[in-house]
Amino acid sequence: MNYVFEGHGDKTVVFVHGLSDSLEYWRGLSSTLNDEYQTLIYDIRGHGNSPLGDEAFDMDMLVDDLYNLFLKLDIEKASLVGLSMGGNIVLSFAVRYPSLVDKIVLMSTYSEIDDNLKSKLLEFRQAIGISYEAFFDVIVRYVIPQKAYDENRDALEILKRENAKNANVEGIKNGIDVGLDFYITPQLNRINCPALILAGRDDDIISLELCDILNSNIKNSELIIFENIKHDVLFGRNLSKVSELLRQFL
Repeated sequence: MNYVFEGHGDKTVVFVHGLSDSLEYWRGLSSTLNDEYQTLIYDIRGHGNSPLGDEAFDMDMLVDDLYNLFLKLDIEKASLVGLSMGGNIVLSFAVRYPSLVDKIVLMSTYSEIDDNLKSKLLEFRQAIGISYEAFFDVIVRYVIPQKAYDENRDALEILKRENAKNANVEGIKNGIDVGLDFYITPQLNRINCPALILAGRDDDIISLELCDILNSNIKNSELIIFENIKHDVLFGRNLSKVSELLRQFL
């Protein structure tokens, strides 16, 4: 597993990225906490610089990977922050290893799929079956606001070409398949730690109804909705807002 473990303090915060991302997604946010916390960012299987392995992964394997990082780094307890598929991993970890979890932050994530989410995941699955570039063209429109997309088309084209050089297409396919099968709602009442749920009002992938399911089934939770934001709740000026929210919550 490729990871970066740094920072200062007695408490640890672990960040788990989403589908097709890598630990690089978190650097801007995790670095703002390094003065007070130890932070762990890592590449999940088949993403970034962590290999896919010899077989397709499932959610249990992704949770085992995180648990093994806890053991390797002597982390006795931590707060977990997860985006999208990373939030699925955080939920599963918190259910299986409650004694290792202090608090959880769930960004643009879900505990079960609805018809809209299923259709989006199948759309992503079809696109990645063509190429990474086709997948990028589809998913980027759901991740950032339209205005930002229009204003940054050239930069996004460069980003797409760079990402395509190292993208693990099979890892992305595998991640989509895990997302399609994810269902943990009946077990959410086993999560007793505080939970902060962050969502974008205009998220076309994860509906606010799915976020409400999280909020109503996790006992000690709070839902915060960002206006004019899609799936990427860290987009633009929101990075500083989320950083401050994390400090207050942690």
